[in-house]
Amino acid sequence: MVQKADKNDLAMLANLAALMWSLSTIDTLFHEFSEMMLKENVQFFLKFANNVPVGFAQCSLRYDYVEDTETTPVGYLEGIFVKE
Repeated sequence: MVQKADKNDLAMLANLAALMWSLSTIDTLFHEFSEMMLKENVQFFLKFANNVPVGFAQCSLRYDYVEDTETTPVGYLEGIFVKE
């Protein structure tokens, strides 16, 4: 199952993101993601297997230049992580 994440999912997102971005702390990622969720152009999704969070995707609408695109805004996959 994949679901749109909200502020109640920040701890899950931060824990998964720390597995991918190991130089960042869970607290830092929690804070950064909570600020990003306030923006209308950013969205997070969580992947669950057997009701356990196993992955996430961070998506955004970009209004700046994105290589090989001709229109704006552009949907952009900022980051994706899935446990083995």
